[in-house]
Amino acid sequence: MAKTVSGKLSLLILAVFLIQLVWFINMMSVNGLGAMVQFIQVTSITGILGIIFGGISLKKEKDNTFIPIATIGFSLLFIGIMLLFLFGFSFGG
Repeated sequence: MAKTVSGKLSLLILAVFLIQLVWFINMMSVNGLGAMVQFIQVTSITGILGIIFGGISLKKEKDNTFIPIATIGFSLLFIGIMLLFLFGFSFGG
């Protein structure tokens, strides 16, 4: 378990990422385009926060580095998917 405040915030951001992933998968079955738009809007904030808190907690946590590395990994993955939706998705044109 994370001992520092930044480690606990990193764990909280990781939980937000998992909730966001479940929400996105559920929303894709209802409205795919709306799910992509909401994913772009939410990930632009949570991705940056995940990188910031993951980096700070990786610096401060010495013994338990799994949570910060997982948070940074999910942040980079979600930002990559966001950029793919934002710049790589074509609407039949």
